[in-house]
Amino acid sequence: MIYDYMDDNMPSWAKPTVQKLMDKGIFAGGSDGRLGLTDEMLRIFVINDRAGLYG
Repeated sequence: MIYDYMDDNMPSWAKPTVQKLMDKGIFAGGSDGRLGLTDEMLRIFVINDRAGLYG
């Protein structure tokens, strides 16, 4: 599955990390605003976040 937006389709366990990265400007989406995140990407970002890599 591809997650393009912070909406109800995005898993609840990933939302805090995705929001954090959006707030930091790391995720801004493409020219159309879509994030294009896969399940695998979400898992990697959440693991990195829990390890403290994003502050």
